[in-house]
Amino acid sequence: MLDQPKTAFRDWRTYSRRELDDQYNQQSLVPDNAPYKERKIELSARARVQLECILDVSYGPTRKETLDIFPAPRKGAPIQIFIHGGAWKSGNKDEVSYPAPVFHAAGATYVAVNFATVPEVLIEEQVRQCRAAIAWVYRNAAGFGGDRERIYVCGHSSGGHVTGMMMVTDWEGAYGLPADIIKGAAPFSGMFDLDPVRHSWRNDYLRLDAERARALSAIHHIPEAPTSLVIGYGTGELPEFQRQSAAFAEAWAAAGKGCELIVLEGLNHFEVGAAFGDPESPLIAGILRQMGL
Repeated sequence: MLDQPKTAFRDWRTYSRRELDDQYNQQSLVPDNAPYKERKIELSARARVQLECILDVSYGPTRKETLDIFPAPRKGAPIQIFIHGGAWKSGNKDEVSYPAPVFHAAGATYVAVNFATVPEVLIEEQVRQCRAAIAWVYRNAAGFGGDRERIYVCGHSSGGHVTGMMMVTDWEGAYGLPADIIKGAAPFSGMFDLDPVRHSWRNDYLRLDAERARALSAIHHIPEAPTSLVIGYGTGELPEFQRQSAAFAEAWAAAGKGCELIVLEGLNHFEVGAAFGDPESPLIAGILRQMGL
């Protein structure tokens, strides 16, 4: 079931190359995103001072494979794992501590994942590292007071794309873990079909071909029994970013599992990201409903 009316969007294949480049260039709509980044870095630093946290925990063999844990006030709490954005080529976990106070106040443990970025690694390795982080959290949850049977994942922008890939992972066959290790996911402002991305300027650094783009597109790999999905975008975002989330929501709902589409009125791409730290945001309300909090 889809909880929002369907909106008509332009077919991406009708865009000229220049138009498509603009659709996947945040600066074409928000020329200066520096204030948003500075604010989340400031709030993240404050969160690490104010809350109990376990920082720079290694979950894999490389130096970038680390995560930060913000334990809930009580043991046995559900776990929310956040995958940061940054166009696959920038960002780190230190910039995304800012949602921790919201989840802590709701009684959840919050985990911020770090991973290698493009071009140091391919997107495939980025996805693998995030899968390894989730597997680590499942296996070690009891050590930091989390409930491994209540793991949720969320992400923004390219982190939304990677979150989508977490949702379509064969956890049982590839990792020997429960197929439903992720109980719910909330990717916002993400990309779930990389074919249009491949035809834009972004492919200058992503270097995708048709086969790899399809393999890395969650919309083409929806499992038979998909997990609960909360997804959304801002009406102030680029139309292609809005369309990507709406199309994935429709495809997920068609597979027969719960899906809530949240449309954030007036918010641009970076304001949607900031909403993960706003306890009054409909985005947070949707995620907490999904978590049963």
